[in-house]
Amino acid sequence: MEENFKAIAKALDDAGLKSSAENKTGKPVDFKITPYSLNTKLSFRFSNLDEFVTFIGSTVEEPIPEKIVLIQSAFVELGLDPNEFFYVNFFESEKDQET
Repeated sequence: MEENFKAIAKALDDAGLKSSAENKTGKPVDFKITPYSLNTKLSFRFSNLDEFVTFIGSTVEEPIPEKIVLIQSAFVELGLDPNEFFYVNFFESEKDQET
């Protein structure tokens, strides 16, 4: 699993996006959860919700419980099973660019 996380972090770095809390030069990153891949270099499959939460926890200085709750809510809204695979599609965050 950790090797997969390194591959995702490298892809984010290569795209000029922040791959971790320590990455001060990257652009802000956001993501969208979907049941399918958007077929981009920044679309990654996760085995289940626990794996994605572990990934989020490894990329921020301290896990943000509110963000985890939002992710869990997104699963309910999308009708996704947290025990089944899904895709996370990363992209440059527009919110942080406006400030």
